[in-house]
Amino acid sequence: MNIKKSMLFFVLPLLLLASCSDDNEVNKNDEKIYASSIQQKEIYEIKQPAKTNVSRGLILSNMNNTLNVIEIEKGLMDLSINHFPTKKFSIQEGQYLDEKMIHQWLDRKSKEGLGLNPSITKSTGDVLEDEKNNPKILSHVLEQNFVNKENGKVEGISLAISLNEFYDIRVHDDKGLTYTDQVKVDTNEDNVNDVENYGKEIAEAIVKNIRNNNKMPNVPIYLTLYQESNKNDIIPGIFLAETFIPEGEVKIDKWNDIDIKNYTFPSDSLNNLDKDTYDKLLIFKEDIQEGFKHLNPKLIGKLQYKNGKLIDLKIDVHAPLINDTELIGLLQLTSTKLSTILFNYIPITIRIIDQNHDVGVVLWDPTSKQIYVNTF
Repeated sequence: MNIKKSMLFFVLPLLLLASCSDDNEVNKNDEKIYASSIQQKEIYEIKQPAKTNVSRGLILSNMNNTLNVIEIEKGLMDLSINHFPTKKFSIQEGQYLDEKMIHQWLDRKSKEGLGLNPSITKSTGDVLEDEKNNPKILSHVLEQNFVNKENGKVEGISLAISLNEFYDIRVHDDKGLTYTDQVKVDTNEDNVNDVENYGKEIAEAIVKNIRNNNKMPNVPIYLTLYQESNKNDIIPGIFLAETFIPEGEVKIDKWNDIDIKNYTFPSDSLNNLDKDTYDKLLIFKEDIQEGFKHLNPKLIGKLQYKNGKLIDLKIDVHAPLINDTELIGLLQLTSTKLSTILFNYIPITIRIIDQNHDVGVVLWDPTSKQIYVNTF
């Protein structure tokens, strides 16, 4: 494998990664913007002028952590490409599902309203106990619009129905006292995902509400189910299933499973799934820790698998109070040892973090077969 390493000249603007050949001559054609340097895949153009989501801010209050927010927004966009191709469509933030509609869906089921969360069937008189016995499952509905580049019309809508695996409770009694707790939605060990089944149960009601809304364009709808990870997890949740509803249709005839899963390193679950990758990461971790014992760096890997195949690898190297000289040395060692975990077909991002701030990054680009290094 012919690998070229690029070390950014530290006097250059930090937004650029300058790729250098083996004889240290700068190759100007390899200059790249960091944000897109290793993502060699289809990306939507943003419909201009850009618009904010009409329920802007609601997703942050409804979902339990920023990892899930990032994953559901990015993941829905990536999955939508199969139905709304980037050559034909640009993307814009959802313009139709406003706060009122989403809040109505998040209410508990009743005869009067549009609530889609489970009703409290048998009240105990204890507000906290009632919430624990009847956890809310639906947490949010994310909308993205797809605009035909030629005529400027919205001709597709994607939705992600976000579902709680863990319900975080915050309720008040009639005296104004506040109670908090957490309960797992699916407590059965029957290999049946009650969260997913509930999502499929309410999905058709959501589609029906949309079709009955005169403000919504009558266009095809791509719909997915997303299960949130717990609020303190260091990896996001997962997409469970998908379906496509043609223009004018309401009924959902078929669901397809989405096999995209996230794992952390180190973890028993990753070791059991992919021992070869786990062992490579273990060697890499030990090499970095051995080279900078005095910093006591901590390494956390985040891996994503699709249909059982590794598709993305990110590693966070936490090195508190690292100075500039140490940072250069750590970046050099990291880029050198990266060869122990290289995969020809996937990008790798390694962040050097000092007390919650990114101070350096090492990138492996599987397309150009090059390693890029940058400081911030």
